[in-house]
This record gives sequence, structure tokens and C-alpha cells, in this order.
Amino acid sequence: MSANNNVASIATSMVFNLTGWTGRRLSRSLLYIINLMTFSIQALREWLSNNRIFDSKSYITVVQQIIFTGVDALPTIILLGLATGFVFTYRLIAVISSLGAAEDIVNLLVTVICLGIAPFLSAIILISRTGSAIVVDIGNMKLHGEITGLEMLGININDYLIAPRIIGCAISQLVITVFFTIIAMVIGIVLSGLLLSTSYFDLLITMSTAFTPHLLLVFITKNLLFGFIIATTACYNGLSVFGSATEIPQRTTRAIVDSLVFIFIIDGLLALAVF
Repeated sequence: MSANNNVASIATSMVFNLTGWTGRRLSRSLLYIINLMTFSIQALREWLSNNRIFDSKSYITVVQQIIFTGVDALPTIILLGLATGFVFTYRLIAVISSLGAAEDIVNLLVTVICLGIAPFLSAIILISRTGSAIVVDIGNMKLHGEITGLEMLGININDYLIAPRIIGCAISQLVITVFFTIIAMVIGIVLSGLLLSTSYFDLLITMSTAFTPHLLLVFITKNLLFGFIIATTACYNGLSVFGSATEIPQRTTRAIVDSLVFIFIIDGLLALAVF
């Protein structure tokens, strides 16, 4: 009986430890998400309260962020869009053309390329280029006391550093995804028209009218949310650097991983709105 009691006690202890660990992880994850939401809302609220709509000087930092995030990434976006047009768009058309009508091809291209691959790959580029750069930039500023110096000068950090990055990344994500989608679709359709049948050139016109207001809203919302969460996560982790330079690569890694997780979750939730 004693042995049985010991086994039961050990099993009970293991169950409690497992449920306790799961509960702690869930609590920390929920608290982290709440902190991110509060952090971003506070930054945007202070930015809006300190800037007038028609005051062009207040948008300098936002424009600079858009140039770095969006314009500087265009060569990579163009190259990746060309590759996607050949690897995905052209092959999807070649496969589906033997199985369905032109309407099926259009619906598949809109769902897979426009609403799936294009936003996700654009977000990957944004995370690897801009997200990591923001963490390193803000982390070094925090580590070297520049953030404290700005605050002592009376400069609002949310207005000067955080909100412009969030707004600029959200806009840039939408813009580069539009470029990516256009390039991937046009290249794939043109290749199909040249190599398969000239009738596929008609898809260029059909695709231009395929986006319903509902799909357009999902497309815009998804990309703005992607850019928003990438920048928010990067800024939050950058400001979380405190005492050592070794924290910067650690925080950069966490920002990248967390951004990818959030993107998968948002993408899955918004996929429900499409179907």
C-alpha cells in the first residue's frame, strides 16, 4: 500500500507541476500581450495629442521610417515578387487551368497569392530588416543613456521614437505588399500567356475587378496589423534592454520570434473572415 501511495503522490505532483507550468506560461503570455497593447496605444495617443494633422514638420520621422522600411526594401520586394510570380502564380495557373474554369483560377490566385503569400513574405522581410534594426537602434540608445538624456531634455519618447516607427512600419507593410502582389500576379499571368495560352492575358483584366470591398478590407487590415505588431514588438523589446550589451541580441531574437508568432495568429484569425 505504501508503494502505491508513493506512486500516486508522485503522479499527482507531476500533474500539478505540469498544470502549474502551463498556467504560468499562459499568464505571462497574456500579460505580455496586454503590455504590448497598452504600450502601443499609449504611444499613438501621445503622438496624436502632440501633432496637428496639417503640420508637415510633425511627420518628418514618420516619412524617414517609411523611406527606410518601404522604399529601401523595394529592390528585395521586386526580386522576391518576380520569383513568386514564376514559382507560385505561373504554376498555379498551369495546374488549375486543367481542372477548373477561369473563375476558379482567379479565386485561387486572390486567396493564395494576394491574401496569403504576399502579405506573409512581405512581413518576413519587414521583420528581418526593420524589426531587428529597431530593436538594435533603440536598445543601444537605452544602453548608452540616450533615452534618459532625451527625457531629461523634455522630449516625449513615445512621440519622438515609438509612434513614428509604428505608423511608418504599418504604412510600409501595406505599400510593399501592394507592390509585391502586383509584380507576382503580373509576372505569373504574363508567363502563362506567353508559354501556355494567350487567353490567360485576359486574367490581367479579370484580376483587376476580382477584389470585392470585403476582400479589400481584409487585405488592408491584415497588412496594417502586420506592420503595427512588428514595430510594436520591436520597440517594446528595444526599450526592455537595461544593463548589458548581451541583452540586445537576446531581445532582437525574442522580437523576431514573437512577431512571427503574432503574424501566424493574426493570419489565421483573418483567414476566417475570408471563407
